[in-house]
Amino acid sequence: METACCDRGAEKVLDEFKHLLNVKVGQKTPDGKFSVSSLRCVGACGLAPLVTVGEKVYGRVAPESVKDILAEYN
Repeated sequence: METACCDRGAEKVLDEFKHLLNVKVGQKTPDGKFSVSSLRCVGACGLAPLVTVGEKVYGRVAPESVKDILAEYN
């Protein structure tokens, strides 16, 4: 949630994850499959906003992409 990510819509991406998973930051889904965290800078400004799921990194994520990202894990 640093400058580059915020400037490129990280808050909206985070909101979409929270909405679709029905959790708040710091919580896990009831099945324990997902947790939502807000990270500080990971040094990848060119990929902002950045999302990680396990070891996989997603760059330039838009709110519209969140559903597709989650679908990879269902």
